[in-house]
Amino acid sequence: MSFYCRAVHYAPASWSQSRRRGTVAVGTSRLCTRPSKRNDMKTNDSRNHCRWSRHGGLVLLIAVAAVSLVAARRPATSLPGMSGWVVVAKSPTGDDTATIQAAIDSVARTGGVVFFPPGVYRHKGLVGRANVHLQGAHVASVKLDYTPSTGDGITLVPDPDNFMISNLTLTSSGRSSGWGLRADGGTHRSLWIEKSKVGGFENGILITNALGVSIRQCRIGHTHPTNPKGIGLQLGNGRNVGGNGVTVEDCYFSSLDKGIVTYAQACLVSRPIIELCHTGIETHGTTSVVAPWYDSTTDVAHVSVQPNTVGGGSSGTGVLLLGYGSSDWKLQFGGEAERRRSVILPERLDFSPGDDNRRPRGIMLGSVVIDREGVIHARDFKKLAD
Repeated sequence: MSFYCRAVHYAPASWSQSRRRGTVAVGTSRLCTRPSKRNDMKTNDSRNHCRWSRHGGLVLLIAVAAVSLVAARRPATSLPGMSGWVVVAKSPTGDDTATIQAAIDSVARTGGVVFFPPGVYRHKGLVGRANVHLQGAHVASVKLDYTPSTGDGITLVPDPDNFMISNLTLTSSGRSSGWGLRADGGTHRSLWIEKSKVGGFENGILITNALGVSIRQCRIGHTHPTNPKGIGLQLGNGRNVGGNGVTVEDCYFSSLDKGIVTYAQACLVSRPIIELCHTGIETHGTTSVVAPWYDSTTDVAHVSVQPNTVGGGSSGTGVLLLGYGSSDWKLQFGGEAERRRSVILPERLDFSPGDDNRRPRGIMLGSVVIDREGVIHARDFKKLAD
């Protein structure tokens, strides 16, 4: 008995229904139908066409299945060929220093991305260069582990313009006494560190001469609540350079002696979380702090305003503190000059004016303070001239 083929729209049907209708599905959109008597005169070409159609559909299904299996077995550890991208492959020796450094040096010639697939990459110190972006697959899945017990994880060359880090963790299994990232040569223009974590080192990030630097959504610190030590982020060296135009946004600092130390001018610290630190933010420059959060373990100072020592002198500075929401008043000033230059607008006035009539607590506009009772504390009032 012969068969002929006709194209139909696919509709699901049970096997029993197919048998009753005298049809057998081939592929997804073509059916072979048992002929009626008036179709007995179909030519051999029709019979051959049907036979080849059935065989062709079977071959097509096998080919698709084979391609799917090959694609599933192919490791997803590389990116499509793209100019400016280098994908790091782990070294079989267990020391990835040379492999990572070669990728950095290669990308630095033209500028681009060094990409890290998920994994732990052990190294003995890396040199970061201008126009290089170290990018991981995810901060939780990519670790650059510095194994020595001293020294710095990544050291930037002088003037490393446009150096970037994102979506990875800088860690030190050797518990190094150095910095996770160190930049202290030349001027550091347009550095960007985002969605990354620095831990295991005694200190986090040092940028001595920042110019237009952004550090966002990072976690810096340790997990040693009984022994907080080190500095999470330091801007400037306090001697001859401080920096200018720095943004620190939505970062978490934990288990440190000091979360942030800054000598920079025009420094914005927005929504920091400070936990298990002795001092949250120590500023020697001109710093604006917006909506900070502290826990009760920050025992020395939430914000410490100290003189600017850049250039060898000691000049007064101040802080603009907006949304200070602590029920406790842990603000520290190096002297009266720092106090008079500071402006503090609390999120709420939970704290009392305190017992020190010379330094009452409240909305602080330099030497003028408005406490929660609405009392204005000032040395004197002077009428404006007509």
